[in-house]
Amino acid sequence: TSVLLKGIVVDGQRFGQNRTIKLLTGSSYKVEVKIKPTTLQVENISIGGVLVPLELKCKEPDGERVVYTGIYDTEGVAPTKSGERQPIQITMPFTDIGTFETVWQVKFYNYHKRDHCQWGSPFSVIEYECKPNETRSLMWVNKESFL
Repeated sequence: TSVLLKGIVVDGQRFGQNRTIKLLTGSSYKVEVKIKPTTLQVENISIGGVLVPLELKCKEPDGERVVYTGIYDTEGVAPTKSGERQPIQITMPFTDIGTFETVWQVKFYNYHKRDHCQWGSPFSVIEYECKPNETRSLMWVNKESFL
């Protein structure tokens, strides 16, 4: 199992977003979702149309967040063409307060080009600060941070 979101490259304005997340095809990535406040509940996350069931693991020792985990598998995902990037939709429906949605700019590499996944700045967390909209159907993203 690899670590989710192995590398990130700052791409300037060549593509739709200025950051690209690099992933290997035919790999499994551990997805860890930490949520605050702890009263929120989530059952799954959709990553580019692949539904990843999330299992409640624990509350963090400080009691601030709950931790859910799942496995995102890129088996069968086609590598991204050279010079291109793919926008992939991320969707996570929360009970009672709406759906979190965002788009990641991703480049999928096959095994033979796996060294390309090492280029760029590694990161292990994407942190989102969100709030529900007025109708509690969607979450507004106030801030996105790659840590």
